[in-house]
Amino acid sequence: MSADTDRSQSRRLEVARDRVDAARRAARVARIAAADDLRARAVRRSRAVWWILVAAVVVAIALAATAIGYAISDARADGRAETRDDVLDAARSAATTMLAADPAHADRYVRDVLALSTGAQHDRLERAQAALTAAVAAQPGASTGRVIAAGLATDPPSDDPGAAADVLLVAEASNPELVGGDPGAERITLTFTMTCVDGNWLVGSVVPG
Repeated sequence: MSADTDRSQSRRLEVARDRVDAARRAARVARIAAADDLRARAVRRSRAVWWILVAAVVVAIALAATAIGYAISDARADGRAETRDDVLDAARSAATTMLAADPAHADRYVRDVLALSTGAQHDRLERAQAALTAAVAAQPGASTGRVIAAGLATDPPSDDPGAAADVLLVAEASNPELVGGDPGAERITLTFTMTCVDGNWLVGSVVPG
């Protein structure tokens, strides 16, 4: 009877140990599974955070690029407007100089109109320099003129050397023949082709009418 009792107790101990071992294994598996789940969650959170950061960076870059684009566009627009103003100012000033000739200073007048001319216009005036000087010196008095309206017929593409633009001018002149106008006409219409030379807008051609 004692032997049977010992065997029974021994069996119960083995069963208990097996249960304990099984419980330990189950707990270990559960811990491992939990750890894997935590790692997976951490990875998912890290990826989500990473993508959020990437999206934020992309948005910031896009906003910065847009702002830079607007700034560049505004700067270019300002530059184009300034160039147009420069062309118009140069054309008005040139027309006024060409129409204001004092017979007492005919040589100076010719030098002045040559200085504001370029290309074909400069070559034509240079060839006719003697005749133009004589014509101005023969005037009964100083001629005058003023521009009453000016506008761009074509926009200047840039202010680079060689860039050109056409300017339409309406002027009043006491001697319109100085710029090829009809004698006796008090108001004349002129088309100046302005050319950029060394940062200055000079008259490349003058077409009356």
